[in-house]
Amino acid sequence: MELINFKAYLDEKNTITIMSDKESSFTINGDFLHSYYAYKHNQYFVYKANLPIDINNEYEIQDDFGRTSKLFIRYFAKDDAFDEMYYYDGDDLGATYHKEYTTFKLWAPIASKVILCIELNGEEFEVEMKKGDKGVFEVTIYKDLANALYTYKVTNNGVTQTALDPYAYSSNANSRKSAVIDLSRVIDTFDESKIKPLKRITDAIIYETSVRDFSMDNSLGEDVAGTFKAFLRHGLKSPKGNPIGIDHVKALGVTHVQLMPIFDFVTVNEENIKEKYNWGYDPFCYNVLEGSYSTNPHDPYCRINEALEMINSLHDDGLKVVIDTVFNHTYSFIDSNFNKIVPNYYYLMDRSGNLSNGSFCGNDIDTTRKMVHKYFVDMCLRYVKFYHIDGIRFDLMGILTKDLVIDIYNSCKKVNPSFIAYGEGWNMPSFLPEYKRASLNNANQIPSIAFFNDYFRDIVSGKTFNNFSSAKGYINGNANLYYDFIKAMRGSIENGCYFKNCTSSINYVECHDNFTLFDKLKVTNPDNTEEERNRIQLCCIATILFAQGTPFLHSGTEFNRSKKGNENSYNAGDKINMIRWESVDLYEKNIKAVKDFIKIRKELDCFNVVNRKKILNSIDGQLYHDCILTITYATDDIALLVFNPTNKKLIINLHGNYKLYANQFGYVKQDDKIYKDEVSIRPYSVMLFKK
Repeated sequence: MELINFKAYLDEKNTITIMSDKESSFTINGDFLHSYYAYKHNQYFVYKANLPIDINNEYEIQDDFGRTSKLFIRYFAKDDAFDEMYYYDGDDLGATYHKEYTTFKLWAPIASKVILCIELNGEEFEVEMKKGDKGVFEVTIYKDLANALYTYKVTNNGVTQTALDPYAYSSNANSRKSAVIDLSRVIDTFDESKIKPLKRITDAIIYETSVRDFSMDNSLGEDVAGTFKAFLRHGLKSPKGNPIGIDHVKALGVTHVQLMPIFDFVTVNEENIKEKYNWGYDPFCYNVLEGSYSTNPHDPYCRINEALEMINSLHDDGLKVVIDTVFNHTYSFIDSNFNKIVPNYYYLMDRSGNLSNGSFCGNDIDTTRKMVHKYFVDMCLRYVKFYHIDGIRFDLMGILTKDLVIDIYNSCKKVNPSFIAYGEGWNMPSFLPEYKRASLNNANQIPSIAFFNDYFRDIVSGKTFNNFSSAKGYINGNANLYYDFIKAMRGSIENGCYFKNCTSSINYVECHDNFTLFDKLKVTNPDNTEEERNRIQLCCIATILFAQGTPFLHSGTEFNRSKKGNENSYNAGDKINMIRWESVDLYEKNIKAVKDFIKIRKELDCFNVVNRKKILNSIDGQLYHDCILTITYATDDIALLVFNPTNKKLIINLHGNYKLYANQFGYVKQDDKIYKDEVSIRPYSVMLFKK
């Protein structure tokens, strides 16, 4: 609690809260204030007074000792009445450019004054904005503001701070100032006819990568290292002639590229990107693209045009684009543009001013507020309409409300019928009531949204984080998990799992967080040879692509990407995080296997069944030798999947006539051999038989 002697606050509509270290009576703007003693808090006497308050006016409270306090608007911003009074449903916030004039609109209902500060062609000038309905400040500047930069000086509770525009399309380097953007100057070659519709989320095969990591080894060209433009480089080969860069990704057969955060974040200097490294989960301006990913961060148009060029090129390559959004927290509460514009409104907090910290980043965004909800829907619609993205991945989605994520999904789906939405549903210790959270606990209440399935990950390859680093899953040695493994392969839709339908499950064993699978297996299976661990790795990847649900691959899993044992490499630098494209020559067999797994998933319907009843009635497992699992698919395609997670060659009975179709290295050479009964299963292997 702030240390005070005498202060007055507006915490509820028309209710003044006075905190004083002395008992007293009070006046307001010179008139007697009818107040009553409410309670004592520590050394302070707390008084309440009920009086109609217009926050557009200024009020001064005085006590019997001549002390005065302004009426500070505090937690009234968190009151539902505040939203009812000031919710603005317009779609014109920000700077709307025309050659003859530009109109600026800023939602700042608590502010007593807002000054627009413009820099144009080296000259600076200021204009006071006029407050209108719903707390929207507005001004129109009748001159051509092309290439102009601007900020707002916002005065709240007598304190003036400089803020950027939450709705601006771009900024200068390191987001010092927002930029006025003439949208007619944006270069967009989007061709909707080139995009193949997605019928359902389980038809997606998602490949996660970072713009920076993708090209920082300079294999794609030193001039585009770490930038959007690296995704445009085609025709590049490794020393052995294998495709690298986006040609490699395309050749794998994945359908979606998920980009780690591409909007503006704080801890990378856009003017010197090698100074610091960060994944980008420290957002500053949600509406502005990250300048370090452009070839010229000083040009506000450059990042827009190059991102559009990248996304359109990925579409031309037959790939859809998902962006990673971090709507759960910002880099800082104190330096937040949100908090400078409307104090306390945008962040989850209690009535003592304590901030919710479910994100473990010191602040959580409050998506229960109507204008916060609107802001994130507006931003997502912008990314879908303007940048043509095909999906959103929500970071720490459990801190967001169910209402927000489903509203984003429904709104974006109307624009792009192939739109998908998924995220991390971890149930974090936030102030948000549990029943409102978009968490795994509430997954079945929002069936259109998919969730990262840590149950699947833990069962296949073992739990993560320091306390569980050495924990094994079924594939890397814990045969006791066989029954859970069957449930994971059937879409995690049974008792003890998360979902009613497998369309809710994003199946993964590796992502940007935690160990890479290669590094994890070094911890869990130190006594295995490198060749054995490689076979285990391929078996893990096979589970992702052959399980019911949506497959998710982290970039480099297919060539045993390592981060040198770093379990949380968010700021560990390029040497740890960058993709080393030379690896494609070292793991040609692995890459071929992953390509084959993807082809098989697309080819055989039995690996993409969405009907819950059909899954439970037609897919079943059987255990042999207390360790080997056979999973039978009695669907339109009759198949048998066999896993041996041990170091022993074992014999099983197929109980039918099958042909061997694939193993952990992908397709096998087709012949007429029929496997009828006993079959020898090699150590650390997966075998796919087909009738």
